[in-house]
Parts: sequence; structure tokens; C-alpha cells
Amino acid sequence: MVTTARRFGSEIDRPFFTGMSFLLAAVFAVGFGRSYVHDFGKLDTWPIWVHLHGAVMISWVVLLLVQGALVRSGARAVHQRLGLLSIGLVVIMVPLGMATNVMAIQRGAVPPFFTPAELFAVDQLDVALFAALFAWALALRRTPAWHKRLLISATVLLTYPAIARISLIRAFGPDWVVPLSVGLMLVLALLGPLHDLVRYRRVHPAFAWGAGIVFLAQPAHTLLAASAPVQAIVGEILASAPRT
Repeated sequence: MVTTARRFGSEIDRPFFTGMSFLLAAVFAVGFGRSYVHDFGKLDTWPIWVHLHGAVMISWVVLLLVQGALVRSGARAVHQRLGLLSIGLVVIMVPLGMATNVMAIQRGAVPPFFTPAELFAVDQLDVALFAALFAWALALRRTPAWHKRLLISATVLLTYPAIARISLIRAFGPDWVVPLSVGLMLVLALLGPLHDLVRYRRVHPAFAWGAGIVFLAQPAHTLLAASAPVQAIVGEILASAPRT
């Protein structure tokens, strides 16, 4: 790991990570911004937990941008302290994301291109994998080459819902939302490995793991959604939905 960290320790890749952070922020802004613009007149009818979930997600994206700016400015001490505070944000973000998924299924807010089981499998698995990659990045916070690559990969895992809300994706119709969303997310996951290949002639293990996890999560979604345990859990969620 020491040899890898030294080889990939050059500052010449900062423009890539800055651009990647802004690209991911743009994906979230365009995707989730569409929901707020489209339903602007009905925002007061949304459950409070939907707004909380949105606020926490925005906080994560802003934190990603701020942390990158602090590194570029040389404010590493502030970057490190803010990084430790990010633990609190993730501690809120992960269970809130999982709970939001369950409550969305309960109130029937399932997109037409998903079954309730598919929505449950996608959101629950991706949030869990995000938490695992974040914990890994935190453990390797003193190894920048690993740390920043794992955080980028973790954030890519969260883009699926945002991409699926982009108007251009929705314009192709319900049958195309999933394949196009998955395709674009996989492209985002491959940008890091591609950067490493061009810049260093080989892929850093962190990006190899990150991209591999994003790719393997896709068939895992399908397998989980069709599994008996998930079917049973979703059945219980639907059965517990408030009667109107």
C-alpha cells in the first residue's frame, strides 16, 4: 500500500478530482432539482422526512466540494477536522436514507419503472455500500490516494436516484429509465479508473474496488429484489402502510 500511495501521490491529479466533485454535484442538482421544480406548488404536502433526506444529501454534496477546496488551498488541518465531523453527517444520512426508502414504499411513492421490491433492493443496498466505502475511506484518511478515490466511488453509488430523475432520461419513457440510469452511473464509476490509466498507466486499487462494487451492485439489485427475504420484508412494509 505504501508503494502504491507514493506512486499515486502526485498533486497533478487535483484537477480531475475537482472536476469529478463538481460533476457529481451537478448530477445531484439536476436530478433532485427537477423534483423540487416539478412539484414546487406541492412541497408543503411532502412528508417532513423527505425534506430532511434532501437536506442531508445536499449537505453531503456541499461537504464534498468544500473538502476539495480546503485541500487545494492547503488548509489541511481544517480539512481533517471537517472530515471527522462528516462522521456525524453519515451517521444521520445512512439510517435516514434507508428509512426514507421504507416510508416511500409505504405511501406508494414507487416510480413506475420499479416494483416495490426493486426500489427497496436498490436503495438499501446502495446506501449500505456507500456506508462501507465511507468507513473504508475514513480508515485510510492518512493515505490520500486511497481516501479521495474511495469517497468519490462512494458518492457515485448515490447518484442512481438523481440520474433517474433527470428529465432527459425520463423523456425516453419508463422502459428506458433503468438501463439509461445504470449506464450513466457506470460511466461515472469508470471515469476514475480511466483517469488513472491515462495519468499513471494503471488503475489505483481504490478505484478498482470502487468501480467493481458499483458494477457488481447492479446484478445484486436484481437478485436481492427477487429473493424470498426481501419479498417478505417488502410484503410486511406494504402491509403496515396506513389505510386511507
